[in-house]
Amino acid sequence: MGMSISLKKDTAKTNINHNNRKFNDKDKEQNSHIDFSRSGANQYLVQKSLKELYKTEFGQAQADYNAKQKRSDRKIKNYYDQVKASKKTSVQQEMILQVGDKDHFQDNPENRKLANDILKEWFDKFEERNPNLKVYNAVIHNDEASPHMHLNFVPVATGYQRGMDKQVSFDKAITQQDKTLNKERPFEDWRNREVLLLENMLKERGIERELVGTNEFKDVNDFKEKKEQIQELDTKIVDLEKKYTAEREKLQKGVQGLVKAVESSKSVEGIEGEKAGVFDRKNVKLPVEDFDNMKTLAMASEALKMQNTRLQRELDATLREKQELQKENAGLKKENSRLEKLNQIQKRAITYLKDMSHLIKKNSEKFLGVSKEDMTNFVGKVRAAALLHEYKNGAREEM
Repeated sequence: MGMSISLKKDTAKTNINHNNRKFNDKDKEQNSHIDFSRSGANQYLVQKSLKELYKTEFGQAQADYNAKQKRSDRKIKNYYDQVKASKKTSVQQEMILQVGDKDHFQDNPENRKLANDILKEWFDKFEERNPNLKVYNAVIHNDEASPHMHLNFVPVATGYQRGMDKQVSFDKAITQQDKTLNKERPFEDWRNREVLLLENMLKERGIERELVGTNEFKDVNDFKEKKEQIQELDTKIVDLEKKYTAEREKLQKGVQGLVKAVESSKSVEGIEGEKAGVFDRKNVKLPVEDFDNMKTLAMASEALKMQNTRLQRELDATLREKQELQKENAGLKKENSRLEKLNQIQKRAITYLKDMSHLIKKNSEKFLGVSKEDMTNFVGKVRAAALLHEYKNGAREEM
C-alpha cells in the first residue's frame, strides 16, 4: 500500500472558528461536507489567543522601540494591529497537512488511526525543529473525508536595524533557525524537508509514498497556491473598479447639487448698497431670502471643494493600488504558466517511471530470478534515476 503526502500553505483562507469547529446553526448548514457526528474525534492540540501570543512575543520589543522615540507619532501603539493593517505581511501562517487521500479512509478506521498517529508524531517535535515558528492553534480534523491537520503559527525573526528588533517574517524566521536553507527559495526548501520527515514516518510503518499532485518538485510546490492568489487578485481588481465607479458617481452628484444651488439662488445684480460717504460703501441691503440663499451657496461650494479634494485623494490611492495589483497579477500569471509546464513534465515523468518499473520488474523476475528484497531496492534506484533524467530533459525543452 502507498500513501500520498500533502503539505500546503493556505494563509489567505484562515478561519480559526472553522478550524476549531465553533459553528452556529447557519455555519453548519454552509459546511455540509463536515460529518458533525464525528467531530468528537477531532484532536485539538493547541488553542491559544493570537493577540496574546503577540503580546508575549513582541511586547518587550515594542516597549524598547517606543522608549527610543522622541516623537509620540512614531511610537507603535499596537504591533498586532499594525501588522494586520499591512499589505506586505500576514499576522500568521497556516499549513494544511494530509497523509493519504479519501480512498484510503472510506470505511477504514485503521488507516484513519494511522494517519492521525503520523500527523501527531510529526507535530510533537514541530516547535523543537522550528523554534522561530510560534504555534497558537493546531487541530486534526477527523470529521471530513480525509484526516488532515490545520497548523497555525506566527513566524518570529530578530536582529532588525529599522523598526522593532523583533518582527514578523516567515522567510527570515526559517533562514535564521536553519542556515542551510536555500536562500533563493527558503520556503520550498523548508517544506521539502518537512515532507521528507513525513515520508520517513510512512516508511517506518512499511508504507511507500505515492507521488501524486505537486509535492515532488520544488518548482511546482506553489502551483495551486499561485492559482488561488491570481483568482483573489482578479476579484480584488473588480472590487476596486466598483469602488472607483461609486466614487465617481458621488463626485457627479456633488457637482449636480452645486448647480442646483446656483440655479435656486437669485441674481445679485439688483442688490443695492448703502453709502456711508461720497466714495465709501460699507454695507449692502438685500432681502433675507436672498441672503440665506447666498449663504447656503457659499457653504455648499466650500463643502464641495473639500469633498472633491478628499475624493481625488481616494481615487488616486485606489488607482495606485489597482496598478500595483495588476502588476503583481501579471507576474503571478507568468509564474503560473511556467509552473503548469513543469507540472506536465512531472506527470509525464511519473507515467514513464511506472512503465519502466513494471517492465524491469517483469523481466528481472522472469530472467534473473532476483529476490523480492533485491528487486525492491533495484526498482527504487531506477525510479530515482529515470525521474531525474526525465525531469532535466523535459525542463530544458519546456523552458
